[in-house]
Amino acid sequence: MSMGIGAGFSPRPAAIAVLIAELTLAGCAAVGPDYVRPEVRIPSDWQGATKTGKSGEDLAQWWKTFQAPELDRLVAEALAANLGLKKAAARIVEARSQVTYNAAAGLPQLKANSNANRRLNSFSLGGASTANPAGGYFGSGSSQISNILQAGFDASWELDIFGGIRRSVEAAQAAAEAERENLRDAQVSLVAEVARDYIELRANQQRAAVTRANLAAQAETLALTRERLRMGLVSELDVAQQESQLDNTEAKLPGYEAAAKQAMYALAVLLGKEPGALSRRFQREGPVPVADREPGTDLPSELLRRRPDIRRAERQVAEANAKVGAAVADMYPKVSLTAFLGLQNLNMADFTPVGKSWSLASSASLPLFNWGKLSANVEGKEAQRDQSLLDYQSSVLNAFKEVEEALVAYAGGQKRRGSLLKAVEASQSALELATDRYRRGLTTFLDVLQTQQTLYQNQNSLVESEAQASTDLVALYKALGGGWERPEAQ
Repeated sequence: MSMGIGAGFSPRPAAIAVLIAELTLAGCAAVGPDYVRPEVRIPSDWQGATKTGKSGEDLAQWWKTFQAPELDRLVAEALAANLGLKKAAARIVEARSQVTYNAAAGLPQLKANSNANRRLNSFSLGGASTANPAGGYFGSGSSQISNILQAGFDASWELDIFGGIRRSVEAAQAAAEAERENLRDAQVSLVAEVARDYIELRANQQRAAVTRANLAAQAETLALTRERLRMGLVSELDVAQQESQLDNTEAKLPGYEAAAKQAMYALAVLLGKEPGALSRRFQREGPVPVADREPGTDLPSELLRRRPDIRRAERQVAEANAKVGAAVADMYPKVSLTAFLGLQNLNMADFTPVGKSWSLASSASLPLFNWGKLSANVEGKEAQRDQSLLDYQSSVLNAFKEVEEALVAYAGGQKRRGSLLKAVEASQSALELATDRYRRGLTTFLDVLQTQQTLYQNQNSLVESEAQASTDLVALYKALGGGWERPEAQ
């Protein structure tokens, strides 16, 4: 399921620039606050957990617990072709380019430069003079026109004495890491959505199958009732009641078929295909996927390391903190060095390196009065950092809540499913008994109608319960951050 995250390093110019910048700026002092990973309170265990110790491998590919090869193929195709993942991957490229852009600002810049000047020089020799464009002499003055041709290289370097550039690189690196976590979060959400849509597809197919089976049974009962009417054993009321029951059951079938198609269309879009691309693939009905084993859970402390949204929020705090340092550095002096090295000549027709030209210069600037602009920028960046910290804390609390809710929902769903299994068995026996007694004239047709309706309701509820239990399990794995492999496991 790898999407190429953490791919091998290639010595491109951009990567080399970042490496050189890191080495160059490593010894520079950096004003502003150094980043400290925020601390949060972590519960010692889950309230609704039955056991702990789920392995990372199981969480990384949790959908395989359903033992559904078709689901495995859907997940693999979605991870390879989903448009949302491709967009998230493109955002990583964009963020990494910003790292290179900021790092390059701390390195010497070199550019080629050439210019041509035509200049009039007028010289005074103690008296009034009149310029002669042709270079002649009038009275006590002289003038001449000269050509200056110059070609060479300009170099400039802003010294990052107070670490402003270093902080901007830190911010860009944290932003790139946040985008990487955003891709992982998108993977987690995508896998969960594929599983939910697949469960919904199979559940509605099973509801439709249950409905068709009940229609067939009710049609047999209707035929029996009509035969008994012909024999004068029942009234027309019994026939009308059975016809009404059959029509009511048949009316539910189109809704289930439509819902199955809608889930199939949703799956196709997640796979980057047109809505009808999976129609042939899912013509045949399939069972609702049910996990082959009970889920386990990592300890709550592992959630901070596994959930990509928490990891992303933490990187955003680091980014905001680095931006505070960059804003503080703007309040300190900036020192720049510039240099030129090249050749010059006076004749374009015979431009040879007979003349050498060079220059060196330095400049320093210090903000003195700007109506509080720089201090306001620092204050604003500090407020943004505080907001990022609160977002991180909120993400952690929400993650704990989602896991606890999923654990409770899954446990309750399993109990409900067990009860409905027993209810279906009992209602099947009741219908067989009621039908037999009706054939022998020992009971009224109302008993048959009621047991038919009860069986259909229980069978439908069982399918819904199986689908809900599987959906709750998907929600649990998603809440635990399953669906991608941690860097240390890759």
